[in-house]
Amino acid sequence: MKKIFLISIISCVFLLAFKPENHTPPDHIILTWADNPHTTQTISWRTNTDETNGEVEYTLIEDSAKFKKAVIIKQDSAGTFKTDIGSWNIHSKTIKELKPGKTYCYRVGNGSNWSSKSTFTTEADNTGSFKFLIFGDSQSGEANNPDYGKFDTTINNAYKANKDAKFFVNMGDLVEIGGYYVHWNKWFEASKNVINKIPIMPVQGNHETYNDTLERISTKPFNFIRQFKVPQNGPDGFKGQVYSYNYANVHIAVWDSQIEEERLDSTMIKNELDWLDKDLKQTDKKWKIVMFHKTPYNNKLKRANEKLKAIIQPVIDKNHVDIVVNGHDHGVSWTYPIKDDVYYDKPSQGTVYYIAGRSGNKTYSDLKSKVWNAFFFDPKDKPNYIVVEANNNQFKLMAYKQDGTAIDTCIIDKSKNIIYDGSKKIVAPEFKEPVFVLNGIIDTENKPVKIGTKWYVPSNIINSKFGYRYKESMNMLMFSKD
Repeated sequence: MKKIFLISIISCVFLLAFKPENHTPPDHIILTWADNPHTTQTISWRTNTDETNGEVEYTLIEDSAKFKKAVIIKQDSAGTFKTDIGSWNIHSKTIKELKPGKTYCYRVGNGSNWSSKSTFTTEADNTGSFKFLIFGDSQSGEANNPDYGKFDTTINNAYKANKDAKFFVNMGDLVEIGGYYVHWNKWFEASKNVINKIPIMPVQGNHETYNDTLERISTKPFNFIRQFKVPQNGPDGFKGQVYSYNYANVHIAVWDSQIEEERLDSTMIKNELDWLDKDLKQTDKKWKIVMFHKTPYNNKLKRANEKLKAIIQPVIDKNHVDIVVNGHDHGVSWTYPIKDDVYYDKPSQGTVYYIAGRSGNKTYSDLKSKVWNAFFFDPKDKPNYIVVEANNNQFKLMAYKQDGTAIDTCIIDKSKNIIYDGSKKIVAPEFKEPVFVLNGIIDTENKPVKIGTKWYVPSNIINSKFGYRYKESMNMLMFSKD
């Protein structure tokens, strides 16, 4: 009996000593830029919490067959990332002193436990033209159903059709509930074959702040900030949410429009606005683009954002931003050039506001073309994506359905100072007599009446025609040709 007992103890010790480590390969591998796209590449990845050491191995693509001449470098940072369903470590490394215009092969790990190989490409010197992708809201549409299958199809179809795209942007509401990590797991699963090949430069939406399914309790978008390593050049209090970057002759400023959800006070709003004003003044790039989630010129019937527009539009007008890109409303639309709420024909006279549609599940039943729209499309049948082509003279935004069917083209031509849709020049409407516009829609039944020096419409038409009275949702304009 004693012999059997000793053998059992020894066997147990042997098994414990030689039990293989339970390490899964790194996942959630993301490319972003925290620095210059010409000579750097930022890579982030996720591991189990017992993986504290992280490394990146990389080499030029021509040397990738056997990873000869590969360079192995240690991570810049790693930290435990606690969520509602568990904890992981998030690792990050910005590789520097890369060669411009080159493709590199890389993998991440700890020296023995590696991810599969992937590639990235640095920005070339003297880039004349380039392409990038824009995705509207990719959220699942249901808090308790983290289904990102439609976004999976949209992003992978878009990338397969545009493998020369240099990066992509998601316009906010990446996930349905930002505080529920199961949604992030599904989002990363859907995008894993793209975000490890071209950088994502994301925009934060209101759903990134939500931490509850019913009450919509909101906080800072902690999961968003921790996972995406973007330039830390934003104002204090908004690092990781507000930032800017350049690619070729395009300057892109990313702004945080979640004033209500984050309960921002006047000082914080001013800091964010001052930063944007300074950022736009300092750039010498040909194209100035501002991206934020909520819409100053909405295409959803009962959701104007008048407070937001009043806050940010003066800065946009002052610095003559070429294009503002938004998400939030899930329709595809773009405006005539606008300055101080006046519509113009020439891009030199104002800013075009472009809403990117939806790349995920969620649709709305009340999307409408508004008086400020030069184009409108409701992508209710299929999600969509946007392909952008930029060069020195033109900025072209092409909308496609998920299956690749063309929806529309918006071309802003600086050399000719015109905007056209690929076939005809876009001209803002003129009105020979005053019209009444409620929530962006012309009311053809109730024409304004002039009494003395003022114009009037019946006060009861708001309730009778639209069935609600909510000041924040009413975008009321009265204007004439003069």
